[in-house]
Amino acid sequence: MENGFLRVEDLRLHFRTMRGPVQAVDGVTFHLGRGRTLVVVGESGSGKSSLAKAILRLLPRNVLKYEGSVYMDDVDVMKLSDDQFRRRVRWVKAALVPQAAQNSLNPVLRVQDQVAEPLLVHGKAKTKEKAYERVAEVFGMVGLPTDFMSRYPFELSGGMRQRTAIAMALVTNPDLIVMDEPTSALDVLTQANLMNVLKRLKQSTEMTFILITHDIATASDLADDVAVMYAGQIVEQSTARRFYTAPLHPYSKMLLSSVPTLKEDKELQHIPGTPPSLINPPKGCRFADRCPARFDKCSQEPPLRQVNGSRVKCWLYE
Repeated sequence: MENGFLRVEDLRLHFRTMRGPVQAVDGVTFHLGRGRTLVVVGESGSGKSSLAKAILRLLPRNVLKYEGSVYMDDVDVMKLSDDQFRRRVRWVKAALVPQAAQNSLNPVLRVQDQVAEPLLVHGKAKTKEKAYERVAEVFGMVGLPTDFMSRYPFELSGGMRQRTAIAMALVTNPDLIVMDEPTSALDVLTQANLMNVLKRLKQSTEMTFILITHDIATASDLADDVAVMYAGQIVEQSTARRFYTAPLHPYSKMLLSSVPTLKEDKELQHIPGTPPSLINPPKGCRFADRCPARFDKCSQEPPLRQVNGSRVKCWLYE
C-alpha cells in the first residue's frame, strides 16, 4: 500500500456555510495500487462522497479550502489548471459513477447519446457511428442489451439506469473509476445483480476502482483494500483480509460487530452516540467520545501510523 497508481496526500476539502466551515475532508492520506479495488466505508456524513468529489475536482461553489496532493502515475494532478484537468484527467484517466446515478441521466436524450458523449468530447471517437460501436461494447460489459441503446432513461428500470451510468464511466476506458454508493436506492435482488456486474468488471479489466459505501458486508466481495473514514478523516487502511479478520481501530471493530454474518451466531452490537459535527469537530481523536478504549492521551490528535502492514490513526498503537 505504500506506493501505487493513486497516491492521495494530506487532502483537504472544506466548505463555507452559514453556520461555519464544514471540514468534510480533513487531511486524508492513502495509496492505491493499479488494478486494485479500495472500499471506503463509514457512517453517513463521514465525508466519503466529498472525498470522491475532491479526487475528481468536482467542486461546488462554496469551497473554502481545497489543498493537498493527488498523484496519478506520479503526476500531481492537483497542480493542473482546470482546463488541463478536464482534458487530461476527467473521463480520460478517472471517471465517477455518482450517488443516485440512475437519476443523473438527462431525461430528454437517448442513453446511447449520453454514454457516447465523453468519447466525442475527448476525441476518442471521430464519428457518432464509431462512438456507438464502443457504447454497444460497454453495454455488453455491464449486461445491458444493445437494443436498449436507443431508449430514453424513463424507459429503463432503476437497475438498468445504474448500469447505464457505469457504462458511461467505462466508455473512455479510464485508469480509475470512483463509484459513490452504486447500489443505494436499489432493491436487494437488483443490488446483487449489480454487484455481480462489478465483480465481472474487476476480473476482466485492469482498472482501478474506489467503491464508496456504508454496506461493509456487500463490499467484502469486491475489496482488495479497505479504508475506514470517520468525521472527515481516514482512521484505518489495510488489506481486505486484514480488515475483515483483525481490524485495528476501535471504530472499525465496532462497525464489523454491527454486521450480521452467516457463519457465526453472534450478538450484534451498536455504536453508541452520534458522529461529531464537521463544522466544529472535537480536538484530539474524533472518535474519542464514543470509544470504549478512551484514555487521557486521546485528547491529542493521533498520528496515522504503520502497524503490521496497515495504517491506523489511534493512540492504542503508539
